[in-house]
Amino acid sequence: AWFGANKTNWESPQQIVDVGRYAMAILGWQHLAGDDNMTAVIYPQLAQAAILKDAHPTLPVLVYTSFGWAFGMNAAVWPIMKDEQYSEFFLQSTDGPEYSRTNCYQMGTSDKHCIGYFWNFANESARDYFVQKVVLPVALSPTVDGVFFDAFNFAYDIPEYKPWGRPVINVPNCSIPPVGGGPIEWEGCEVLLNGTLDVARRTTALLNHHGKIPMFANPGTFVKPAKQHIWMDEARLVRALDGLQWSTYYETFRGDSAWSDPNGLLGNMLTEAQKGVPATVHTYYKSVNGTVTDSSMPHVAAFLLARSEQWYFLGSTGWWDDSFTWDTLYDSCGKCGRPLGPATNASFKITRAFEGCNVSLDCSNTRACVGSIKFR
Repeated sequence: AWFGANKTNWESPQQIVDVGRYAMAILGWQHLAGDDNMTAVIYPQLAQAAILKDAHPTLPVLVYTSFGWAFGMNAAVWPIMKDEQYSEFFLQSTDGPEYSRTNCYQMGTSDKHCIGYFWNFANESARDYFVQKVVLPVALSPTVDGVFFDAFNFAYDIPEYKPWGRPVINVPNCSIPPVGGGPIEWEGCEVLLNGTLDVARRTTALLNHHGKIPMFANPGTFVKPAKQHIWMDEARLVRALDGLQWSTYYETFRGDSAWSDPNGLLGNMLTEAQKGVPATVHTYYKSVNGTVTDSSMPHVAAFLLARSEQWYFLGSTGWWDDSFTWDTLYDSCGKCGRPLGPATNASFKITRAFEGCNVSLDCSNTRACVGSIKFR
């Protein structure tokens, strides 16, 4: 799959042809963001999506918006960010809203719209606003097949993550010591998790109703990470979305370090495959001056160990349209066909048989797994 953007220009005719080689295309928020004053970044994406769909009618095309992150670059969000009557729609700290300027850093700008707050999904009105004002307009668009929702985890983990080290103070009994003293309380954070699940289900149902699917980035895990207090058990999300069509997205997955990965992403991917959850897996290739310097083999092999229906692999050096270079291994993997069964693990070596190939990931050296795809 392809996931890119162009800061200042529409995709060229040749780029549109190149995107058509992939099985899915996702447009990033940065698309034309340097040319629209960052006031409504979703609209250039929708227009570009229409152009892509016109050239490749069967190509699934998704556009980017954020889930837990309240984008000032979204035309539906900016008007309420400075309006005091909506202050409880966002997580608040002792001196104002929790915020991030990572978009400014990525684009090398100080534009006022590139600030982001964080939704307070413990607030029912905030949840309603998000679904009606952020999700519904995209659901009604005839030019896309789905929506990529970034930062799903920011809908619930900001009190623990604490951007800039600032405490969240408008979610009672969540991440701050009680007034009378004593240890930090976490029980109150459950309202954020429940609110997140409510928005996820309503968002998914709305998009499905209009023939689209959501792709949620980093929603949770099936195994609780060590020392994490606010945890989204992905099993809860699977139950909440039962009967609906949706997908997950993995950022920065690498097959060569899959065994030693402290987040246990490969194990989580294998569980998702077992439960029939579609997923997209993104590997950022190592590069020098934009030229890929490492092999795609361990990353593609690790992906194939978990791959199921509606699974996609992304390999790039970044998030721009020129960050993607077609790899001949992608063509070769078409020979693998369907899997003959799930992956098996024996002595740090995970294997899986397909109709036309055998895939393995040897992690005898747990910090440098070796991938192999042998075609029949």
